[in-house]
Amino acid sequence: MLYTGSTTKQFTAAAASLLIDDTANASDLLTWQTPLVSQIRDDFVLQDEYMTDHTTLEDALSHRTGLPRHDISWIGYNASIPDIVRKLRYLPPTAEPRTKFQYNNMMFIAVSHFIERFTQTKLGAFLKARIYEPLGMKNTFFSLADAKAASLTGRVSLANGYAWNNLTQDYERLAHMDFPGVAGAGATISTVMDYGIWIRSLINEAAPLSSAGHAALRYPRITRPSLFGGSKTGFEDFEMYSLGLTVSYYRGELLISHTGGLPGFATFMAFMPDRKWGAAIMANNLEGGVSLNNILMFKLIDDALGIPDAERYDWEQRERDNLSEEMDKLENARSITFPDCPDPPLSLSLPLAEHVGLYVHPGYPDINITLGTHKGHEKHGEGVVEREYLQSTSFYQLNDEVIYTYMEQVTGEFFFVRVRMYTDEVPLSGKYSPWLDITMKAEFKIGEDGTVLELGVLIEPEMGEEKIWFKRV
Repeated sequence: MLYTGSTTKQFTAAAASLLIDDTANASDLLTWQTPLVSQIRDDFVLQDEYMTDHTTLEDALSHRTGLPRHDISWIGYNASIPDIVRKLRYLPPTAEPRTKFQYNNMMFIAVSHFIERFTQTKLGAFLKARIYEPLGMKNTFFSLADAKAASLTGRVSLANGYAWNNLTQDYERLAHMDFPGVAGAGATISTVMDYGIWIRSLINEAAPLSSAGHAALRYPRITRPSLFGGSKTGFEDFEMYSLGLTVSYYRGELLISHTGGLPGFATFMAFMPDRKWGAAIMANNLEGGVSLNNILMFKLIDDALGIPDAERYDWEQRERDNLSEEMDKLENARSITFPDCPDPPLSLSLPLAEHVGLYVHPGYPDINITLGTHKGHEKHGEGVVEREYLQSTSFYQLNDEVIYTYMEQVTGEFFFVRVRMYTDEVPLSGKYSPWLDITMKAEFKIGEDGTVLELGVLIEPEMGEEKIWFKRV
C-alpha cells in the first residue's frame, strides 16, 4: 500500500455525486450548484462576500474558485479539517470566480467538511461504505491507523516512503504521514490492484456511481494549458479539468487522468474510455517517482495505441531536461530573484540581530527567526569570512521532518530565502534538490520608531509581487 495523494480528489467528487443522487427527491436537495455555505457557513468564509456566498460544490471540485493554492498556509501543520477551512478567510484570491484554473487543495478539504457535516459521517467511513466495499477495494484506506491495522494481518504491507537527499547522494526513509486534515485532498492509501478495480468501474461507468455521476465526473468545467508539453508531445496545447480529474486528448485519443504526490510517494492513474484501457503506477519516492511514473505511463499508453518507436516522444529526455532546468534555477536563484540588485548592495537599516523575533499571520504558520553564522567567501574582498544570517527551523508535522529556512540579506531590507526540507543544514553546498528546496523573496518593514514591524514574503506564486505580511510580536 502507498499514499496516493491527489488522486484522492476523484473519490471526493464521487462521494459528492452519490449525495446528489441520494437527495434527488429529498427536501434538502443537493446539486453541483449547491453553495458550500449551505452546510458550513460558520467555517467557510472567503475575503470576498460574493465568493463566500456563491462558491459551489462544482467550483470547489474543479479548481475555479478564484483562490490559488496557498498550500504553505496548511501543509505540514497538524490542523483539523475545520481549522484548515477557517484559514480561507485570511487568504487573498487572485482571480474572479470561474475565470481561471487555480489548483487548490484547501477547497477539496472544504468539500470534505461539507460532506461530513451533511452526512454526519467521516469522509473515510463514507467512502468505505459507498465505494471501497461495494467495489471490493479491500486494501484501500483513509487513515494511517487503518492501513497499519491491515498490514498486521499479513494480507498487505504498507510501503515506506523515501526522499532523495542530494547532499548525501542517498535515499532517506521518511516517517509515514499521519494527518487527517488532508482529507479529501489527498488522504487515500491504496494499491495498484485496488486502483485497477476503481479505474475499471470508471471505464465501464459501473456501480456504485450512477450514470449521471460518471457523466459529471468526466464533464469538463474549465481549461488550462497542457501540463505535458502540448502539441510537441502529442497532446493538445490545452487540457480540461472536470471534477477531480483531468480531461485531455493525447494523439487524438480521449485520456482521463490524475497524478498525486506526498512526501515519499507518487501516483499516476489514467484511462482511455474509448479503448477500455487504463493503468495506475505508484512509487515510494516523490522526487524520482514523478519522473519515472511519467516515463512509464506514456510508454504504456503508446504501446496501447500501437505508436511506432520512431514516432514516440522521448519522455525520458524530457524529464532529464526538466530536472536540469530546475537545477539551474536553484543554482542561480539569487540572481533570478533579484535581477536588479545594486552592486555594491545597500546596507541594512538595522543590525541583523534586530530582525530576530516571532512573526505571525492569521492564515499562515508563525515564523520564529533566530540568528546563525556560516563561513563564506567575501565578494568584495579576499579570503573566507564568517557571516551572520537569519534562520528559522520548524517541523513538517505531516511526518515530523525538519523544514529549515535560511535568509540572506541581499540589499537594504530585502532578503533571499531558501527553504529546505528534511535537513537542518544550511543550504549553501550547491547540491540542491528541485523537490526539496524552495526559494523566495522577503522584505522587512521598519517603523517610525526604528524597529522592525513586519516581514513580507512572496509565498504564493499566483500573487506575483504581492507579499504575505507577517507582524512581529
